[in-house]
This record gives sequence, C-alpha cells and structure tokens, in this order.
Amino acid sequence: MYRVAVITDAETATGFRLAGVEVREAVSPEQTLEHLKTLLTLDYGLVAVNEDLLKGLDEALDRVMRGRDTPIIVPFPAPKAQLESGENYIARLVKEHIGFYVKLR
Repeated sequence: MYRVAVITDAETATGFRLAGVEVREAVSPEQTLEHLKTLLTLDYGLVAVNEDLLKGLDEALDRVMRGRDTPIIVPFPAPKAQLESGENYIARLVKEHIGFYVKLR
C-alpha cells in the first residue's frame, strides 16, 4: 500500500501533521527536489507539494520522474502571507458593487 507525504514550509506543516500526514519541511525549491528524490526511493504513491516550492523545478522534476508512475506529485496553493485587512476588504467590496471608493473610519 502506498503512503502519502507533504512537502511544505514550516508555517503550513503543523496543520498537515495534525491531520496525520507525514510532512517534510523545505525552504527552497532545491531542498524540495532533494526531499522528492528521497521519497522516490521509498513507498510513496502521492506527494503534495506547496506550489511556491516547485517554482523553477520543471526540468529537474521531469528528469527525476522520467519513466516513473509514482509518486504522483500534486501541487497545492501556498497560503498568502499578506492577508487583506477587514477594513480594506469591505472598502473593496463596496467599490466593486457601487462603483466608487468609500473610506471607512
């Protein structure tokens, strides 16, 4: 039976661990590639990877996965570090619906 792993940053790793998924933490695409190479030698059927950690790895990933069926690599969206404040969100919604900007106090 195949196993599932996640490669992500430290910020989102905890949530996956709480869900019971094996997690490998990475801070760069190069480190992600090294984790993938390690997982290829083990019995993994699916590896979910933070999409930010896959940037620039297209060719290297193709070389590593050539001739292999598993693991299936599934990118998932990275959480956005800069979230919009509630006030800005409401102001943007008002502008979209009534057509002009309203400053909230």
